Parts: sequence; C-alpha cells; structure tokens
Amino acid sequence: MTTAVQVQSRRGTAAQVAAFTGAQGEVVVDTTNNRVVVQDGVTVGGWPAAKLSEVGGCFLNKFRNSTMDVWQRGTSMTVTTAGAYTADGWIVTPAGASVAVAQASGRLLTKNSLQVTGAASVTDVQIAQRIESLMAAPFCSQTVTVQAEIYNNTGAAITPALTVNHAASQDSWSSPSTDVSAASLQSCANGAWTQVAYTFQASANCYNGLDVIFDFGNNFSANTKSIQIAECGIRVTNGVPTGLNANPPPPELRPIGTELLLCQRYFSVGTEPELLLGAPAGVTAAYSTISLPVTMRAAPTMTLSGWEYFSGGTPTSFTPSVTSTGPDYFSVGSSSLTSWGGWFAVGTWTASAEL
Repeated sequence: MTTAVQVQSRRGTAAQVAAFTGAQGEVVVDTTNNRVVVQDGVTVGGWPAAKLSEVGGCFLNKFRNSTMDVWQRGTSMTVTTAGAYTADGWIVTPAGASVAVAQASGRLLTKNSLQVTGAASVTDVQIAQRIESLMAAPFCSQTVTVQAEIYNNTGAAITPALTVNHAASQDSWSSPSTDVSAASLQSCANGAWTQVAYTFQASANCYNGLDVIFDFGNNFSANTKSIQIAECGIRVTNGVPTGLNANPPPPELRPIGTELLLCQRYFSVGTEPELLLGAPAGVTAAYSTISLPVTMRAAPTMTLSGWEYFSGGTPTSFTPSVTSTGPDYFSVGSSSLTSWGGWFAVGTWTASAEL
C-alpha cells in the first residue's frame, strides 16, 4: 500500500458509546457492533448508522405495524382484562380493570404511537405481538434483538420486562415454551422517551411462531398514568452479546402502504356499497362472492353488520349468512328475501385470521 496518514476516531464499546454525548457533528466508533455513531451535542448515545447488512433488504423487522400507523379497528377503544387487538398486530392486556387505548403522537422516526392509559384498580399492563410461524422461521437458532421506544407518563420511573415464548406447534398457542422470562429492560424515566432493547438466543423451534410481550407492571392506578410505545423492532443481530442492548441497530420502519397489506393478511374490514344478489324471478334465495383485499393467513372468521337490501324501493334490513370462505374470498347472501329477480345489498364486514 502507498504511504498514508492513519486517522483514528474516538471509540468505545456499545455501553460506553451509549452513555456518551459528543459534540455536534462528531463521529465516534462503536467497537462492539463495528458501526459509526453520529453525535449531535445533545442526545446521549448519539445516532448509530445502519450497516449495509441491516438495510440491504426489507422485512428484516418481523413485527408488523411497528410504526403504529395501521388501526383498522379504530384509533381509540376501551380494553377489558380479557385483552384485545388494538393497533393492528398489537394485543393489549390489562389486569384488575379496563384501560383506554388510543393512537398518539410518535417520537422521532414515526408519526404515531400506541398509548395505554390506566384507571383505578389496574394492576398490570402487557402489550404483545404474536409473530406467525412463516415470519418467525428466520429466527431459528439465531441471535435476535427486540427493541422499542417507550414514553413514560406514570409519574415515576418504571422498568418494563420482556418475555418471549415460542409455540409448541405451528401457530398454536395452547402450551407455549418460554425463551426469555420477564427479563428487565432499561429503566424508563418519567416524562421522557427511552429506547429499550434486549438481545437473546432464539430457540430452534421459532418456526412454530413467536410471542413477544412487553410487561409494564403495576404502574397504571389512575387515569393520569399512561405509557406510549413506538418504533418497535425484532430482527436477527448475530454477533451481538445477549442481554440488555444499549445500542441496537436502527429499527426497520416500513411505509404504511406496505404495512397495511401485511396487516390485512390477518385482519381486514370492508363495506359493500352495492352488492348484486342475483336469482331467477320468484326465487327468494340469492348469494354473491366478495374478494378480500389480500390473501389472508387462513380462511377467516367473518362478521357481518348493518346489512340492507333493496330493489328500487325502501331498503330492508336483513341478516345475511356466510356460506363459504377461503383465504381470499367469502360468499354472502340470504334465503329469505322478497320475491324478485335480483337485489342490491349494502353492508359492512370484518374478516379475521388473527393468531
């Protein structure tokens, strides 16, 4: 090689870099993850740059709706202790009493977040996502990092915990096995956003599906106490030490158009503005087939509401039946319509193939 001047930047381990605030425009080197980190003079830990292996493809992040942009069930709801899907993909389960869930403002990289607000008698709040077997298979026997941004508005510092389970058989959650058991994440100061991240060795049986649970504990005993979660990620990070991760890679956050299609694989809603139910004159049974927006994970469970039919006169309410379903269609109709050669029907439907 030709003679050159050797230049070394300030450097340190991931833990050292995570605790460092450099001058604006300063670049330091994270020697644990072999990446550069740009400093802005304000942010503790700075801004880690993604490596080529982290941006060279898509769907490295196996969480769906990690930006909290897709809310097909509505952007605010009350969730009981039975638990429920809220933002697409995300299950909120309180203990002791119901909580309020709503779409809220995001942090730096996302517009939106998922907010949970407590109430008297609430003793725990968990936010979880089940990852389908086909999505989780690349994690088998790999080193995997889970991360999220948490805004704490409970009035005091909190320490969330992480639990990771894998299904005993493909997408069956009757008797899961635990890979990570209530591991403490980073402490989250009150009134601030905190990045939490944890790296673990995934089971060889991840191909059956993975259940990731953020547990926020007994910190929600009034309707003035809340948390927000955003910028979530779960991806392979081979070569990274297991345990608390002070400097995870930037999360892969996909655009809403891509994310909506993925979410509709599990849950979809629709309105039929003018569905033709055809039949020969004098026959009172009529049916029609509706195509779903995307092919779903499995033949969905259908729920129909607000249906009416008309044939040029006043609309008449009726209760349609679903006669058959498949991953990409369902057939709907009725056997008790007014005798005529054809009807138009309107109504809404939901299709669920959730895990």
